[in-house]
Amino acid sequence: MISFIEKYREPLTKGMAILVLIASFVFDLIGKIFVNFFNINETMGWKLSIMNTWVDNIPLFSLLIFSGLYLFFLFFKIKTNLILSVFHLFLISLSSFLFNFWELDLRFILSVICLSVLIFGANLFKSFVNKDVV
Repeated sequence: MISFIEKYREPLTKGMAILVLIASFVFDLIGKIFVNFFNINETMGWKLSIMNTWVDNIPLFSLLIFSGLYLFFLFFKIKTNLILSVFHLFLISLSSFLFNFWELDLRFILSVICLSVLIFGANLFKSFVNKDVV
């Protein structure tokens, strides 16, 4: 596993802005295909009442913030931490995939997004402390 991560060190440390967008859109698409193929979203609970509110926009806003700041890093050629970047990419993919399943407890999905924000903050902090310029 470590050798696989080491093989893709350059894109994971320099090009996280593009990887965040690709991972989010791909896993969102996979989640929508999975939900539509198996007809999973037959919700009858309180989650129908919060659809089309500000809660729907939380993943989109977090994605825009992540991509914007990673683009800032790319523009100023600041490297990110490899392990934190991989973990953050995994959490973004997981939250994008799970957000399509409305019968899941929304608190679980939002906690994954909050954990993603914390990992992102740690990645920002380590990048600014180390200031690894390409």
